[in-house]
Amino acid sequence: KGPLMGGSRRVHTPRVADMGVLGIKWQHSHERGSGGKGGVGNSGRTVGGSKPGERSRRTPGQVLLLLTSRKFGNIIGDQVAGAAFHKELRAVTNREGARKRMERMEESGRARLKQMNRKPWLQQRVAQH
Repeated sequence: KGPLMGGSRRVHTPRVADMGVLGIKWQHSHERGSGGKGGVGNSGRTVGGSKPGERSRRTPGQVLLLLTSRKFGNIIGDQVAGAAFHKELRAVTNREGARKRMERMEESGRARLKQMNRKPWLQQRVAQH
């Protein structure tokens, strides 16, 4: 007898140690909402074929951020000026990144404080020590 039963083959079901790792990937990781690239029907796309949130080209600011100091120098026609412009642009983006990190840190601190305020027994334990 064995695997053959009644003329048809026995179905082999693969086993998994952890069921949590299984899942159906409906969309790519960068897509959200119904119907990613293809989708069912029109899926909220414009006449051009893209959703309002999606961009098909880079913005001018994104292009500037991708340029190196040498490329800036070639565009301007002066390597020193290109390097200076690139350095200033990097300084601005670094300051902006630091500001965003600080805001995120402050926000998480506020969230922790709010959570602690919801648990008065924690405050009592801190006061005792």
